[in-house]
Amino acid sequence: MRLIKLVAMALLAWPAAEIVAFILVAATMGFAKALFLILLMSFAGLLVLRHFSSDAARFRVAGANGVAAATLARPEMAPSVGGLLLLIPGFVTSVLGIMILLPLSRRWLLAGCRRLLAAGQRQAQPEIVDLAPDEWQSLPSPKLPSSGDPPRK
Repeated sequence: MRLIKLVAMALLAWPAAEIVAFILVAATMGFAKALFLILLMSFAGLLVLRHFSSDAARFRVAGANGVAAATLARPEMAPSVGGLLLLIPGFVTSVLGIMILLPLSRRWLLAGCRRLLAAGQRQAQPEIVDLAPDEWQSLPSPKLPSSGDPPRK
């Protein structure tokens, strides 16, 4: 549940991060140059998507039910996602799109996601075990019986 909350908070904070990033870039370079840079990055994303979309957008029929599924294991899928992030206006999404386009930083991102998911799985161990009525018995005292004592009935 912690991972879901983290993702929800990140999605809610994303527009604020984009606004802050635009203000910082506009204060450094000027408003017109920052706006031109956003348009340039969106155009670059369009070019990347156009180059990789023919291979990544192919769907295959999975099973007899005729359900269409995207092939995510293809090597063209990551550049397509990077191009899509570049196409979305904003500096934070553009930086993330560029990171996904580059193979080395893509491996770093995947390793970080794997560590985050592995940590979430380790913490997801239940603290409460739900037993059926015939699988437990009440004890007369708070002290647990020793291993040599026969079970009470």
